[in-house]
Order: sequence, then C-alpha cells, then structure tokens
Amino acid sequence: MQPTYLPYLGYFHLIAASDVFVFLDDVQFARRSWQSRNRILGAGGEVMLTVPVQKHERDTPICEILISEAEPWRDKHLASIRHAYARRPFFAEGFTFLEEALATRGELAGLNRGIVEAAARRLGLAAEFVNASDLACPGHRSEHLLAICRAVGATDYLSPMGSQDYMVEDGVFTAAGFPVRFQGFVQIPYPQGREPFTPYMAFVDALMNLGWAGLRALLGEMAEAEA
Repeated sequence: MQPTYLPYLGYFHLIAASDVFVFLDDVQFARRSWQSRNRILGAGGEVMLTVPVQKHERDTPICEILISEAEPWRDKHLASIRHAYARRPFFAEGFTFLEEALATRGELAGLNRGIVEAAARRLGLAAEFVNASDLACPGHRSEHLLAICRAVGATDYLSPMGSQDYMVEDGVFTAAGFPVRFQGFVQIPYPQGREPFTPYMAFVDALMNLGWAGLRALLGEMAEAEA
C-alpha cells in the first residue's frame, strides 16, 4: 500500500492479515490523494485534513516528497481534531498519540510510515514493515508488485482493495503462477456519537470513539466477518 496519511481502518485490516507489509513509496506522488490527506468527522460532517508539500517535479516518487513547513499545518490539524472529538470517550488517549505522531518533519512518507507503524504496534500487529524504495525493484504496475513479492521472499500476495481489476487485466501474477488473494474488508459500524454511521473515516475517528483496546477488538471482528 502507498504510505497514507491517517489511513482508514481497512489499511490496518490489511496489515493485520500480513506477515510482511510493504509501503509502496517508490511510485509517483499524486496530488489530492490519500497520500497527503484524509477525513475526520466534524460536527457539520466530513472534514478534510491535508499535509502541505513542497513543490516538486511531476514524476517525483512518494519517498522524495518533502513536507512544507511554510504554515503551521500540525496546529491546524490538531485543532480540527480537538474540535471534532473533544467530547468523545477516548479523546485524551487518541490526542496524546497524535500529538507525538505528527511531530515528524522532512519526508511525507516518513510521517505517514511513522503514524502507521506506531498505531500498528499499539494495536498489537506483528507485521514486518518494508519500504519499496529500499528494494529497488524493476517493472511497472503488476510486474513491479511481483518483483517486490519476490524480493521479500513472499509465498503469496494479499492485494489491497481496488487493485483487482488492473491486476487481472495485467495477468502477470497468473502467468507467473504466483498466488494472489484480494482483501475482503468489511466495514463494521461503531458508535460515533451520531446517526447514521459514516464509514471510511481516518482511523482517528474509531480511535477517539473506541480507544486502542476497542479498536483492537473491532479489527478482530472485521477479520471474522471477512472469514
């Protein structure tokens, strides 16, 4: 998966089902993507939080994108999060984590990886984390993915949601006889303090409402629902 800013629960569902999780940080950065932004649930509905980045060439890979410090974006994000969740039952627990996690400066991918890895450890997930940029694998699209699988010694590939169409079209894994499974993420509603339930928010939403222990239990329910 590309390193995502404050990813949704499906991201951690994928990590939970993996022995090795690869941050696909060697592909081209895309503006207005989940690489640099995500949504929380404010009083008036969805609120988008975006990490500003420095100017770069169009084909710059994610691993080389630098965060722009021209504005106090961290303070703005934390203020938005406080405004949205200050009255939720696990606000203090979640806010302390975010204050520490957002402190990273420099590369956008480093910020995102740090948040994901720290959250994964709090959730008791044991996957090994690897950066695709450290593997220097060749190829494009499915060929690149297959090269990464071989580089980390994988015996099968668990593909994220949304990749099935182009992977089937490419036919690379089928031709190589390399086993592929496609993620079957099932969103399970949890208390958000309002109705109806709004799915696919940044994991921050579930953290503020459930706490780390509740979030661990929810991921377990999701795994059972998929099975």
